[in-house]
Amino acid sequence: MTIRLLHQTDLFRPYADPDDHWDLACVYALAASGQLELGGVLVDFPPDNRPGRSPDVTGIAQLSYLTGLPTHMAVGSSVPYTHDRASLAALLRRDRAGAEFLLDYLRGSQGPAYVSIVGSCRDLAIAAKLDPDLFRNKCAGIYLNAGTGHPDIAKQGGTEYNVGLNAAAYAATFEIPCPIYWMPCFEINSEEGDFKPKVERFGTFYSFNQSDVLPKLSPVLQSYFTYSLEARTDARYLQSLLAPRSDAPSWYTLYDDRFMWCTAGFFHMVSQAVDRAGKIIAVSNADDAVFGFRPVDIKCDPNGVTTWTNAGAESNRFLFEVKDPDSYASAMTVAMATLLGNIQ
Repeated sequence: MTIRLLHQTDLFRPYADPDDHWDLACVYALAASGQLELGGVLVDFPPDNRPGRSPDVTGIAQLSYLTGLPTHMAVGSSVPYTHDRASLAALLRRDRAGAEFLLDYLRGSQGPAYVSIVGSCRDLAIAAKLDPDLFRNKCAGIYLNAGTGHPDIAKQGGTEYNVGLNAAAYAATFEIPCPIYWMPCFEINSEEGDFKPKVERFGTFYSFNQSDVLPKLSPVLQSYFTYSLEARTDARYLQSLLAPRSDAPSWYTLYDDRFMWCTAGFFHMVSQAVDRAGKIIAVSNADDAVFGFRPVDIKCDPNGVTTWTNAGAESNRFLFEVKDPDSYASAMTVAMATLLGNIQ
């Protein structure tokens, strides 16, 4: 049966972090190649610490046009999630719209229905509070890109950026009665001390130089990235995709280093993995893969501080794991470029 995906993202213009535009392109590339059906894009309401930004409906429309796929999108709640049912009941219709969008997606899914979270958990938590049984019966899994995953319990915890967007919602996510694939961004909190991001066993982070990928993409997809990464606002945003190649990215855009976190989850939900050379392989060939998931038990306190321990095969909570730290970044970069080749 067709795999379906609803992708929730903090996709803004101008961007808060350009990795969201790369993630969205990966999602559309999977849909364009027929590996999944994109059931919708749910964009976070811009947080107060990102002034001057709005949901990037332009970027969604551009990828919809390039892939010939319909656009289904909604904007999430402006009100933080709390565990208080009275607050939930008091939400205005516009602040329930994102959660209802997610619930309608699950109700309409006949096959495996996944949710990827690469921003706030706010609307997911609201939806699960409104109808937990729907998640139990219809949701095949949530890919949760947030938090810190250090294996030493004494070093676990800290509030990573995505968690801090709505810590109560992040904590509530682990109570949802469906499989959860937890993809911590780092092993320790990136806000602490002289933190320098690096590849770690229980963190999804990797980086690449955009000059290693952008020139390999189709001209129209290069134009999408140029328009998004340079935060352009031309009203002819569809025509700009077809502009002559004299409309090249700036030197900074071409050679900027890009930090990434979420790519592995997109491959995994369609039963794929990546080997050391960057070849996309079947997930059944796990021995050759640079990443995988292990069953765990997870605890998360109301402040969003998460700890984990190993669990048996009966667990429906899974933790991302880098199996080959030396090859992970280069392999994911090659695989992502291959995937994005589906957008011509």
